[in-house]
Amino acid sequence: MQRSIRNRRYFMRQKLTPWLILFLPMFFTLWLKYYPILKAAYISLFRYDPVNQPGTFIGLDNYKAMFSTKYYWEAWQNTFVFLLLQILMTFFIPIIQALFLNELRRGKNLFSTLYLLPTLIPTTVNVIIWRWIWHPDYGVANQIVKFFGGKEQLWLSDPALVKFCIVFPGVIGGGIAVLLYLSAIQGISQEIMESAALDGCTGFKRIRYITLPNIRYIIFIQLVMAVSTAMQLLDVPYMFAAGGPSGASTTQGIFIYNAFQVDYNYGKGSAAAIILMLVVMLMTMIQMHFEKAERE
Repeated sequence: MQRSIRNRRYFMRQKLTPWLILFLPMFFTLWLKYYPILKAAYISLFRYDPVNQPGTFIGLDNYKAMFSTKYYWEAWQNTFVFLLLQILMTFFIPIIQALFLNELRRGKNLFSTLYLLPTLIPTTVNVIIWRWIWHPDYGVANQIVKFFGGKEQLWLSDPALVKFCIVFPGVIGGGIAVLLYLSAIQGISQEIMESAALDGCTGFKRIRYITLPNIRYIIFIQLVMAVSTAMQLLDVPYMFAAGGPSGASTTQGIFIYNAFQVDYNYGKGSAAAIILMLVVMLMTMIQMHFEKAERE
């Protein structure tokens, strides 16, 4: 009898309790994450009618109409340009900042705090400040250009410069990424560092051959996140230029937003969202494949 009671207690404690704890998180994840994805895939097959849901079934016509639209492919082009600019202009800066921050003997906590403070500024406020900087009439950017004898630019009103202007604020770096890299660097075994120093591996050699290889995984994770975030850009380009001028800053995120909120074409918006999800998923899988191959 006592053995049977112990078995039941063991079952409750070791088998059932974890599932009871995880039930609500799993339920809400399925409901709030995966159900909308399945719903979007379903809606994309209809000429959606909010009044008489789901509307007329049209199969893949939303996808065909979208693929035949020049505006859609321009949005993809803009998205990949933003991705390239984000990686080249902003991704490596927090790594460099963390590497130099780790070399400080004094003031490390002070500079860590200063790097973190910009993340406390709301995105909207940051955009307002930079829109003032890029203003063609009284902005600081043109004042600096004139000081060096250059020609004034239209900046956010110039299709050739608007993407650069939107991404450029990121060159300041800082943020949580610096602290993540710094924590990873400080987590490297001191024995490895001391052995490297005894072998004459110091300065930039130590960074290249010891530090960077040991924080490679966190760099990879941040790269995956950076690519995923850049592919889904919506808020910052929209607040800067609302997709303009002439669609030069229209990303896939803005294209999807316009399909839903401007055109009220829920079928097209859902189709674009599904395609974007598949592309991001494919890119993430490719990144993970190369990382795995490099480790092996």
